[in-house]
Amino acid sequence: MPRSQSMTKPETELKDAVWEMTKKATPVNFIFPTLATGVSYAAYADDLAVSGWPWKIGVLVTLICLFVPFAVSIMYRRSNLLWVSGLVLSVATFAMYFFFGIFAYFYYFLFAPMAPHLRWPGLLGGLMLTLYWAVMSRQAVMNTITQTSFVKRAFEESASGFHYRKQAGMALFERLHKERSPFPRIYSYIVFGIAPCYLILGRLLSSNFGTNGVLFALAVLGMPVSLWFAGLLVRIYLVMIGVPRKLQREHLKPVLVAD
Repeated sequence: MPRSQSMTKPETELKDAVWEMTKKATPVNFIFPTLATGVSYAAYADDLAVSGWPWKIGVLVTLICLFVPFAVSIMYRRSNLLWVSGLVLSVATFAMYFFFGIFAYFYYFLFAPMAPHLRWPGLLGGLMLTLYWAVMSRQAVMNTITQTSFVKRAFEESASGFHYRKQAGMALFERLHKERSPFPRIYSYIVFGIAPCYLILGRLLSSNFGTNGVLFALAVLGMPVSLWFAGLLVRIYLVMIGVPRKLQREHLKPVLVAD
């Protein structure tokens, strides 16, 4: 009997979910901010010679994205707390948003040389679109959390705590989450069609198309992608951090990753 127990113990022993998530997130946390930093230096500091702030901000973001997950994983090693894994995943998602949203889009309208009547509509319009997308994403995710059986089915309660299986939980959320996009169809046309056409027209009418054409292309393509990552970041925060923290406060039980 003791022999069989010793043979089955490694099979039933849980992995360190926080450390596993940190290892998976590290390449993303390094590649995307570092790439943004390198291109920022080459474009804004060297070629266009307009500002050194873009690459300096990139270095800071890279260090934060690398340091925070490792610091968290050391503090909460082998805790298997879901909200800690969600925090690590949120950092990785932000690293991707930083590349497509902040670097590709907002850097362009903040630092690239262009006329004020092109800079301010692009900058403010992108900011309003991002805020609108985040708010609508939050409403859609909260509707799934509060109005469906997601929490009851995804978070299995036991005497010691709640258990959440990531793969099964995400699949269940996708089935119950009816509003796939926070934008009505007309707004999707604006984001993916009319807005890029406006930017293209304005860019063609400018006098320095050849100088920062790559940055312009990144801005046009980066905004729709960044909105998707912004919505994903909202979902990860609410499902993997917000709900576990709420359950822990209400039931005085930890919420653990089960797989």
